[in-house]
Amino acid sequence: MVIEHPELRRPVIHGLLREGETMNVIASPKVGKSWLVNDLALAVATGRQWLETFETEQGNVLIIDNELHRETSAHRIPKVMDARGIPFDDVGDRICVANVRGGLKDIYGLATCFQELSPDRFKLIVLDAFYRFMPRDTDENDNGTMSQLYNHLDNFAARLHCSFVLVHHSSKGSQSGKSVTDVGAGAGSQSRATDTHLVLRPHEEPNCAVLDAAVRSWPPIEPRVLRWQFPVWNPDDSLDPADLQTARARRRRSGARARARTDEPALKAQITKKAKEQGLSARKASRLLRAAEEAELVFRWKFGVTKSVQFATEAQPAGSSVRARTPP
Repeated sequence: MVIEHPELRRPVIHGLLREGETMNVIASPKVGKSWLVNDLALAVATGRQWLETFETEQGNVLIIDNELHRETSAHRIPKVMDARGIPFDDVGDRICVANVRGGLKDIYGLATCFQELSPDRFKLIVLDAFYRFMPRDTDENDNGTMSQLYNHLDNFAARLHCSFVLVHHSSKGSQSGKSVTDVGAGAGSQSRATDTHLVLRPHEEPNCAVLDAAVRSWPPIEPRVLRWQFPVWNPDDSLDPADLQTARARRRRSGARARARTDEPALKAQITKKAKEQGLSARKASRLLRAAEEAELVFRWKFGVTKSVQFATEAQPAGSSVRARTPP
């Protein structure tokens, strides 16, 4: 056997994934998993480095999306390209997107589609989101059932000479106290059956997450903090990956944010003061305010060039003649 197989399988994503392997990408709902995987798909399609960390081997990518409409995919991918400075000509037809939402396609139904593909047509196939490809009445908590699904994916990967990336959600509750392989909704066999189990867990810093992974055919990777800068995740090595967000800290910050909210316009200094009274540092309060403004959760109110800008959770009416509030 050693003579017949003197080398490992060819890399697709150095440090994470090889040809014929599968990789889970796990994170909480609505945190940016699909954006992250779109970024990965573009990296492989163009042979660029992913997240300033992982080298990739260039090849065609197929994204089978069971969650987004065609219009949404057509809107998102160019946004990621623009953020990464990737010209359209560099991508061309290297990425194919099949939006099958509403098409009632499960893992077994995809077999017909895969039979029409020639081997080596795609280097990477992304299934987003994995839970929507599970057959009807499938129990994701049943180890035997989930193992069978991964067996089918292994068969597809072997025939097509490609790798699979499965986008899946984490379980409810805090993930900070779990090992990497325990993050993810459903049976534990999901992390055992896959070759790479990559997870994204909230960091204590707002808009940041810790990327970590358990790998099978690579040396262990070092966890790294990523910062969400719409529409992409970027490394932030100024933060410690060990500072995962705990449930207690999340509740404290959530309560502090709620108490610091104001429907009436207020100066930044007032908002920061209220946040500090609830246990947040001035720096974190300022970052939260900035993030809330970017997410259109708070809005600037202007009262002329001589008055300081104020903030409120309601947008300032057009042509408003409201006077600025005087700080107490």
